[in-house]
Amino acid sequence: MNAHTTYQQSDLMSRLKWVQEHGDLNGATAKRADNLHRLFLYPAMMVPITQSLIIEALLEELPDNALAIDPYMGSATSLMSCMEYGLGVFGQDINPLAVLIAQAKISSFNTELITDSLNELMLCIKKDISNSVNINFPGIDKWFTKQVQIDLSKIRRNIQNIKNKDIRKLFWVIMSEVIRIDSNDRTSTFKLHQRADEDISKRIVDVIGDFEILCKRAILDINLFRDKLDERQLIKNNIYIKPHSICWGNTAEKINSDLKFDLLISSPPYGDNLTTVTYGQHSYLQLQWIDPMDLDYLIDYDYLKSTQEIDRQSLGGRINSKQIAISLSETLNNIPSLKAFYDSLPDTERPLYNKTISFIQDFERSLSVIIRSMKDKAFYVWTIGNRNVNKREIPNDKILIDLMRNNGIELIFNVERDILNKKQSKRNRSSKTMEKERILIFQRR
Repeated sequence: MNAHTTYQQSDLMSRLKWVQEHGDLNGATAKRADNLHRLFLYPAMMVPITQSLIIEALLEELPDNALAIDPYMGSATSLMSCMEYGLGVFGQDINPLAVLIAQAKISSFNTELITDSLNELMLCIKKDISNSVNINFPGIDKWFTKQVQIDLSKIRRNIQNIKNKDIRKLFWVIMSEVIRIDSNDRTSTFKLHQRADEDISKRIVDVIGDFEILCKRAILDINLFRDKLDERQLIKNNIYIKPHSICWGNTAEKINSDLKFDLLISSPPYGDNLTTVTYGQHSYLQLQWIDPMDLDYLIDYDYLKSTQEIDRQSLGGRINSKQIAISLSETLNNIPSLKAFYDSLPDTERPLYNKTISFIQDFERSLSVIIRSMKDKAFYVWTIGNRNVNKREIPNDKILIDLMRNNGIELIFNVERDILNKKQSKRNRSSKTMEKERILIFQRR
């Protein structure tokens, strides 16, 4: 099925069944250029075609001028898919880099102005003969060769001189991708791991050349996405005509919008970021170079305190063993599937799952925050996987079903998808990584 196909069936469950049987839920036909997906290789990105299939199936059930939210938006893949269908969008994330990426994606559709700005920027960079390095942080020489530091400083100085903030943000994101590929960090994992000294000494990188190439590629991708929106008359004066807002936010505490939403489409973290996907570590080097003046003003913690600080601030990132012990009984009684899993553990193994319990408690708290921002008949589309910890599978799908049911919201659709092109090792120190996910759709009955 292609985007915007008209279904022969009229009722929702028939449409969802068609998606299950015929739709490309695995993303085998996905293209790297779809929905600005390759602007920055953010960890565990959702698949645009998968989200589009689900949104299209739900579209007839949504009201006119429907609003969609992703409270753990990452690089905003789900929100970009919502924009294709003319939905108003709101997203937030606790990672400052994710917020910057999402803001750049939904704001920078004037490719003529971007092209002119790039031409001027490249002239300034190439005229910049200074060898000064404008930033310093512990480990800078570990992660960047001296020449890379000099070249990144040239890019940074000249981005700062661009007057248009939206275009500055776009160039910061592209510079972030250059940092990802040209630093001394290995690209085979989302955790920070230095390349071998021999590898570093043999590498030949062209930071400024890579930046120019990626900027030109980004302009082509932006044009593709703008054409999608323009085809449906969703662009006016290079601006998306429906409500759209991206901001920093800690979903465990607050949704930073007073709006009420008709659709949630998101993928919650599968567990604490310290032992699963380290979104924060993956962003640490980039955030050292980005001018903090162009990051969201709402950020309320020191995201550069350490390589793990963003992950510590995220769901399950901080463990209070005493608090877990106090609240464990109530948590287990509230979540039957978690209780069944926990009761099956030998007593000696139970302390190994404190991080898992901490994450679930944090997620339960954030879910209550989210639901307060949703309309009564809203749809909730969650993509979630059952991660393995200490060789045991955590039933995240069943836990989520229990949590939603506790809030009076029932499961109406459940389908499994394969995770293709997975960019992680088959196993890390803490767990075997997932190869399948489930898409769960809920609505209050």
